Amino acid sequence: MKKALMIGLFVVVFAVSAYAGVEWKARTVTQAQAKGQSNTVVMLVSAQGGNVRQLFESVAYENEMFRKGSYWLFKAADETLYLVNPEEKTYSRLPLNAIMQMAGVVGKLVKVKIKNPVVNMEKLGTETLLGYPCQHSRMLMEYDMEVKVAIIKSKSHEKIEKEVWATPRLKAMEEMAEAFRFRDFKTGMEDLDTLIEEQVKAEAGLGFPLKMVTVSTSVDKKGRAKEKSRQIMEVLSLGKKSYPASFFEIPGGYTEKSIMAGAEE
Repeated sequence: MKKALMIGLFVVVFAVSAYAGVEWKARTVTQAQAKGQSNTVVMLVSAQGGNVRQLFESVAYENEMFRKGSYWLFKAADETLYLVNPEEKTYSRLPLNAIMQMAGVVGKLVKVKIKNPVVNMEKLGTETLLGYPCQHSRMLMEYDMEVKVAIIKSKSHEKIEKEVWATPRLKAMEEMAEAFRFRDFKTGMEDLDTLIEEQVKAEAGLGFPLKMVTVSTSVDKKGRAKEKSRQIMEVLSLGKKSYPASFFEIPGGYTEKSIMAGAEE
Protein backbone atom coordinates (compact mmCIF):
# COMPACT_ATOMS: atom_id res chain seq x y z
CA MET A 1 0.00 0.00 0.00
CA LYS A 2 2.86 2.38 0.79
CA LYS A 3 4.30 1.64 -2.65
CA ALA A 4 0.99 2.54 -4.28
CA LEU A 5 0.82 5.85 -2.40
CA MET A 6 4.40 6.64 -3.40
CA ILE A 7 3.72 5.97 -7.08
CA GLY A 8 0.63 8.15 -6.84
CA LEU A 9 2.70 11.01 -5.51
CA PHE A 10 5.33 10.51 -8.23
CA VAL A 11 2.70 11.50 -10.77
CA VAL A 12 2.48 14.87 -9.07
CA VAL A 13 6.14 15.21 -8.14
CA PHE A 14 7.57 14.62 -11.60
CA ALA A 15 5.01 16.60 -13.61
CA VAL A 16 7.57 19.36 -13.99
CA SER A 17 9.22 21.63 -16.52
CA ALA A 18 12.65 20.44 -17.59
CA TYR A 19 13.76 23.80 -18.92
CA ALA A 20 12.38 26.59 -16.74
CA GLY A 21 12.40 26.75 -12.96
CA VAL A 22 8.98 26.36 -11.39
CA GLU A 23 7.70 26.13 -7.82
CA TRP A 24 4.34 25.03 -6.53
CA LYS A 25 2.74 24.14 -3.22
CA ALA A 26 0.26 21.27 -3.06
CA ARG A 27 -1.86 19.61 -0.41
CA THR A 28 -2.77 15.93 -0.60
CA VAL A 29 -5.47 14.57 1.72
CA THR A 30 -5.87 10.79 1.83
CA GLN A 31 -8.71 9.05 3.66
CA ALA A 32 -8.19 5.29 3.51
CA GLN A 33 -9.93 2.27 4.95
CA ALA A 34 -6.61 0.49 5.56
CA LYS A 35 -5.04 1.20 8.94
CA GLY A 36 -2.28 3.79 8.90
CA GLN A 37 -2.83 4.93 5.31
CA SER A 38 -4.85 8.11 5.94
CA ASN A 39 -2.73 11.25 5.88
CA THR A 40 -2.60 14.95 5.05
CA VAL A 41 0.60 16.21 3.45
CA VAL A 42 1.51 19.74 2.35
CA MET A 43 4.52 19.86 0.06
CA LEU A 44 6.57 22.57 -1.64
CA VAL A 45 7.91 21.34 -4.97
CA SER A 46 10.81 23.02 -6.79
CA ALA A 47 11.86 21.90 -10.26
CA GLN A 48 14.41 22.98 -12.82
CA GLY A 49 16.37 21.29 -15.58
CA GLY A 50 14.72 17.94 -14.88
CA ASN A 51 15.74 18.00 -11.21
CA VAL A 52 13.00 17.99 -8.57
CA ARG A 53 13.04 18.79 -4.86
CA GLN A 54 9.91 18.13 -2.81
CA LEU A 55 9.91 19.55 0.71
CA PHE A 56 7.33 18.23 3.19
CA GLU A 57 6.11 21.34 5.01
CA SER A 58 3.59 19.45 7.12
CA VAL A 59 2.72 15.77 7.59
CA ALA A 60 -0.19 14.68 9.77
CA TYR A 61 1.19 11.16 10.31
CA GLU A 62 4.93 10.86 9.81
CA ASN A 63 6.83 7.75 8.72
CA GLU A 64 10.14 6.87 7.08
CA MET A 65 9.07 8.27 3.71
CA PHE A 66 7.08 11.32 4.81
CA ARG A 67 8.57 13.44 7.57
CA LYS A 68 8.07 17.16 8.23
CA GLY A 69 11.13 19.19 7.21
CA SER A 70 12.61 16.37 5.12
CA TYR A 71 12.53 16.32 1.34
CA TRP A 72 12.68 14.06 -1.70
CA LEU A 73 15.34 14.94 -4.25
CA PHE A 74 15.21 13.52 -7.78
CA LYS A 75 18.32 14.07 -9.89
CA ALA A 76 17.68 13.33 -13.56
CA ALA A 77 21.38 12.69 -14.20
CA ASP A 78 21.55 9.56 -12.04
CA GLU A 79 17.87 8.50 -12.07
CA THR A 80 17.76 8.18 -8.28
CA LEU A 81 15.37 9.43 -5.65
CA TYR A 82 17.12 10.68 -2.50
CA LEU A 83 15.35 10.95 0.84
CA VAL A 84 17.06 13.82 2.66
CA ASN A 85 16.66 14.56 6.38
CA PRO A 86 18.19 17.96 7.32
CA GLU A 87 17.48 17.39 11.03
CA GLU A 88 19.55 14.21 11.13
CA LYS A 89 21.90 15.41 8.35
CA THR A 90 21.36 12.09 6.55
CA TYR A 91 20.19 10.92 3.15
CA SER A 92 19.05 7.61 1.65
CA ARG A 93 19.09 6.41 -1.95
CA LEU A 94 16.12 4.81 -3.67
CA PRO A 95 16.83 3.99 -7.34
CA LEU A 96 13.63 4.24 -9.36
CA ASN A 97 14.05 0.65 -10.54
CA ALA A 98 13.96 -0.52 -6.92
CA ILE A 99 10.31 0.46 -6.53
CA MET A 100 9.22 -1.82 -9.34
CA GLN A 101 11.63 -4.55 -8.30
CA MET A 102 9.93 -4.61 -4.90
CA ALA A 103 6.58 -4.97 -6.64
CA GLY A 104 8.02 -7.88 -8.61
CA VAL A 105 9.01 -9.65 -5.39
CA VAL A 106 5.47 -9.23 -4.08
CA GLY A 107 4.17 -10.54 -7.40
CA LYS A 108 5.89 -13.88 -6.81
CA LEU A 109 4.01 -14.33 -3.55
CA VAL A 110 0.68 -12.77 -4.47
CA LYS A 111 -1.08 -13.85 -7.64
CA VAL A 112 -3.32 -11.18 -9.15
CA LYS A 113 -5.71 -11.76 -12.04
CA ILE A 114 -7.62 -8.88 -13.62
CA LYS A 115 -10.55 -9.50 -15.94
CA ASN A 116 -13.08 -7.37 -17.84
CA PRO A 117 -11.15 -4.07 -17.54
CA VAL A 118 -12.96 -0.93 -18.70
CA VAL A 119 -11.39 2.54 -18.87
CA ASN A 120 -13.51 5.52 -19.92
CA MET A 121 -12.60 9.22 -20.07
CA GLU A 122 -15.24 11.96 -20.16
CA LYS A 123 -14.66 15.70 -20.67
CA LEU A 124 -16.86 17.87 -18.47
CA GLY A 125 -16.00 21.36 -19.71
CA THR A 126 -13.52 24.06 -18.72
CA GLU A 127 -12.94 25.85 -15.41
CA THR A 128 -10.37 28.32 -14.12
CA LEU A 129 -8.04 27.43 -11.23
CA LEU A 130 -5.27 29.75 -9.99
CA GLY A 131 -5.87 31.89 -13.07
CA TYR A 132 -5.23 29.01 -15.49
CA PRO A 133 -7.89 27.60 -17.82
CA CYS A 134 -8.36 23.91 -16.97
CA GLN A 135 -10.00 20.98 -18.72
CA HIS A 136 -12.25 19.22 -16.20
CA SER A 137 -12.28 15.48 -16.94
CA ARG A 138 -13.61 12.36 -15.28
CA MET A 139 -12.05 8.93 -15.68
CA LEU A 140 -13.82 5.72 -14.70
CA MET A 141 -11.84 2.50 -14.45
CA GLU A 142 -13.51 -0.80 -13.49
CA TYR A 143 -12.31 -4.39 -13.42
CA ASP A 144 -12.82 -7.75 -11.75
CA MET A 145 -9.90 -8.81 -9.57
CA GLU A 146 -8.91 -12.14 -8.10
CA VAL A 147 -6.11 -12.23 -5.51
CA LYS A 148 -4.53 -15.47 -4.35
CA VAL A 149 -2.08 -15.76 -1.45
CA ALA A 150 -1.06 -19.39 -0.88
CA ILE A 151 -4.41 -21.22 -0.58
CA ILE A 152 -6.42 -18.11 0.28
CA LYS A 153 -8.36 -16.62 -2.62
CA SER A 154 -10.57 -13.51 -2.79
CA LYS A 155 -12.59 -11.94 -5.59
CA SER A 156 -13.94 -8.42 -5.94
CA HIS A 157 -15.06 -5.80 -8.43
CA GLU A 158 -12.88 -2.71 -8.25
CA LYS A 159 -13.92 0.79 -9.33
CA ILE A 160 -11.69 3.85 -9.47
CA GLU A 161 -13.23 7.24 -10.23
CA LYS A 162 -10.87 10.13 -10.85
CA GLU A 163 -11.74 13.76 -11.55
CA VAL A 164 -8.93 15.92 -12.90
CA TRP A 165 -8.65 19.66 -13.46
CA ALA A 166 -5.58 20.08 -15.69
CA THR A 167 -4.23 23.03 -17.62
CA PRO A 168 -2.56 22.77 -21.04
CA ARG A 169 -0.99 26.20 -20.48
CA LEU A 170 1.90 24.63 -18.56
CA LYS A 171 3.89 22.28 -20.76
CA ALA A 172 4.99 20.44 -17.66
CA MET A 173 4.01 16.92 -18.60
CA GLU A 174 5.67 17.14 -22.02
CA GLU A 175 8.83 18.68 -20.59
CA MET A 176 9.18 16.24 -17.71
CA ALA A 177 12.64 14.88 -17.01
CA GLU A 178 13.46 12.46 -19.82
CA ALA A 179 15.14 10.04 -17.42
CA PHE A 180 11.81 9.52 -15.64
CA ARG A 181 9.28 9.83 -18.44
CA PHE A 182 10.58 7.14 -20.72
CA ARG A 183 11.49 4.46 -18.21
CA ASP A 184 9.66 1.19 -18.76
CA PHE A 185 8.13 0.69 -15.32
CA LYS A 186 6.89 -2.87 -14.83
CA THR A 187 5.60 -4.57 -11.69
CA GLY A 188 6.03 -8.05 -13.12
CA MET A 189 2.28 -8.70 -12.72
CA GLU A 190 1.15 -8.91 -16.35
CA ASP A 191 -2.53 -8.10 -15.82
CA LEU A 192 -1.72 -5.16 -13.55
CA ASP A 193 0.90 -3.78 -15.95
CA THR A 194 -1.62 -3.89 -18.82
CA LEU A 195 -4.20 -2.05 -16.72
CA ILE A 196 -1.68 0.64 -15.76
CA GLU A 197 -0.79 1.13 -19.44
CA GLU A 198 -4.46 1.64 -20.31
CA GLN A 199 -4.82 4.22 -17.54
CA VAL A 200 -1.72 6.11 -18.71
CA LYS A 201 -3.07 6.20 -22.29
CA ALA A 202 -6.45 7.52 -21.10
CA GLU A 203 -4.79 10.35 -19.14
CA ALA A 204 -2.27 11.29 -21.84
CA GLY A 205 -2.48 14.89 -22.99
CA LEU A 206 -4.57 16.18 -20.09
CA GLY A 207 -1.91 18.72 -19.10
CA PHE A 208 -0.59 19.75 -15.69
CA PRO A 209 -3.02 18.71 -12.91
CA LEU A 210 -4.01 21.52 -10.55
CA LYS A 211 -6.59 19.39 -8.76
CA MET A 212 -7.36 15.66 -8.61
CA VAL A 213 -10.01 13.72 -6.70
CA THR A 214 -9.59 9.94 -6.73
CA VAL A 215 -12.10 7.55 -5.15
CA SER A 216 -11.45 3.80 -4.97
CA THR A 217 -14.38 1.48 -4.25
CA SER A 218 -14.50 -2.30 -3.89
CA VAL A 219 -17.62 -4.45 -4.41
CA ASP A 220 -17.51 -7.94 -2.87
CA LYS A 221 -19.14 -11.08 -4.32
CA LYS A 222 -22.34 -10.32 -2.38
CA GLY A 223 -22.64 -6.93 -4.09
CA ARG A 224 -21.68 -4.89 -1.04
CA ALA A 225 -19.76 -1.72 -1.99
CA LYS A 226 -17.17 -0.22 0.34
CA GLU A 227 -15.10 2.88 -0.29
CA LYS A 228 -11.45 1.93 0.22
CA SER A 229 -9.84 5.31 -0.21
CA ARG A 230 -10.47 8.92 -1.22
CA GLN A 231 -7.61 11.24 -2.14
CA ILE A 232 -7.79 14.95 -2.93
CA MET A 233 -4.76 16.74 -4.35
CA GLU A 234 -4.87 20.53 -4.81
CA VAL A 235 -2.16 22.89 -6.00
CA LEU A 236 -2.32 25.89 -3.67
CA SER A 237 0.15 28.20 -5.42
CA LEU A 238 2.24 28.14 -8.57
CA GLY A 239 4.94 30.33 -10.09
CA LYS A 240 8.23 30.49 -11.98
CA LYS A 241 11.50 30.59 -10.09
CA SER A 242 15.18 30.13 -10.89
CA TYR A 243 17.49 28.04 -8.71
CA PRO A 244 21.27 27.69 -8.45
CA ALA A 245 22.61 24.23 -9.32
CA SER A 246 23.59 23.72 -5.68
CA PHE A 247 19.90 23.79 -4.67
CA PHE A 248 19.54 20.28 -6.11
CA GLU A 249 22.67 18.90 -4.46
CA ILE A 250 22.86 17.07 -1.13
CA PRO A 251 24.55 19.41 1.38
CA GLY A 252 28.11 18.63 2.37
CA GLY A 253 28.62 16.74 5.62
CA TYR A 254 25.48 14.61 5.26
CA THR A 255 25.94 10.85 5.79
CA GLU A 256 24.22 8.08 3.88
CA LYS A 257 21.61 5.98 5.68
CA SER A 258 20.21 2.67 4.49
CA ILE A 259 16.49 2.58 3.77
CA MET A 260 16.20 -1.10 2.90
CA ALA A 261 14.15 -1.98 5.98
CA GLY A 262 11.53 0.67 5.22
CA ALA A 263 11.65 -0.08 1.50
CA GLU A 264 10.94 -3.77 2.05
CA GLU A 265 7.90 -2.87 4.13
